[in-house]
Amino acid sequence: MNRFRLAQRLALVMLGLGLISGPAEARDPLPAPERGLAWVAGDLPPFAWVGPKGAQGYAHELAIRMAEKLGRPAEVSYYPWARAVKMTREGQHYGIFPLARTPDRETQFRWLVPLMTVRYSLVGLSGRPAQTLEQLRTQRVGVLRGSPIINNLRAEGFAEVIEARDYKDLLRLLHIDAISAIYAGAPMLNAAIDEYGYERQRFQVHATLGEATLYMGASLALSEVEAQRWVQAYQQLQADGSVAKLQQQYLRP
Repeated sequence: MNRFRLAQRLALVMLGLGLISGPAEARDPLPAPERGLAWVAGDLPPFAWVGPKGAQGYAHELAIRMAEKLGRPAEVSYYPWARAVKMTREGQHYGIFPLARTPDRETQFRWLVPLMTVRYSLVGLSGRPAQTLEQLRTQRVGVLRGSPIINNLRAEGFAEVIEARDYKDLLRLLHIDAISAIYAGAPMLNAAIDEYGYERQRFQVHATLGEATLYMGASLALSEVEAQRWVQAYQQLQADGSVAKLQQQYLRP
């Protein structure tokens, strides 16, 4: 037997005995329940966004501090919002914020920590005639892609709903008259107006429509044990006053 065939047979014997390993498989190193939680978010000020100073926001800071309490990697990955929602809904170990808790989402996610209850408004440019809900139904209205509040518009019979990647894009569409109004939660839209260099006086609220509570949510498949670890970390931050300080810093009117 030549040396090459002998080496082959020896390698097969060692592989069978577990003395060497075969090609690495494309899989997670640990089962999902043991992997912990990986946070994802989109550019949604004042809760989470990436600006000139880097990633920041109320929920972003909460996630970082909760991770530090648990001795976990303090990381948040940013994606287009619709993609972040899809990753969390279909994945096994993702956390996400700020996620509106709506009836259609109730059984699709694990709900960890409530952030804020918001009312949704239809906002246009000031200096133009105010419009009623009835008038806006026949006009183009912009909404964040991946947001469940689009269902509110559809239920009210809005004819043309334009979905945008983020709030920066919604504000751009409003200013070039591609849409007549933005449909969004006041805290998010006001923070985006500030962040992207607009003046709040340039906008007016036409009408309000619906409300929801925003959460730090997670993949439904995340284990109950892991979910409770993060909830307890949040409760510790509540007790030491960190939550109140972050609210004062980021959730200003």
